[in-house]
Amino acid sequence: MLSFNEVLRELNVLEEKNFFKADKKNPDDLKEFVTKRAAGAKKIHSQANDKGGYSLLTAAHFKAKEIPYKTALKHIDDDNSKYIKAKADKCFDKLKNWHEMSQKEFQIVMGELEAYGEVYIRSKEDKGK
Repeated sequence: MLSFNEVLRELNVLEEKNFFKADKKNPDDLKEFVTKRAAGAKKIHSQANDKGGYSLLTAAHFKAKEIPYKTALKHIDDDNSKYIKAKADKCFDKLKNWHEMSQKEFQIVMGELEAYGEVYIRSKEDKGK
């Protein structure tokens, strides 16, 4: 197992390779980011679903990212990704009642929020804001 400092060193190496930051010189950066994140979520969903049991919560979480990523690709050129931000805000509104949700409902809303949030933040970086 890696120590905390080793993990930080690994993250610094990844950051230097620009995986965590937008490439403003590449006009397709955001599209590539969303496409790769969607593929990763789909893979994790499938693996967790196949495993079954408690992993089904993980499967629900990652399945919930599918629609937000597809939506993001449709709205990728919108001004300041306002549509994506509005969708993330709706997720936050749903979370106001998190204590009344089932485990599955909570995982679904969190998955949606993560996907919309990732895309919105990356879009701001791409646009230099």
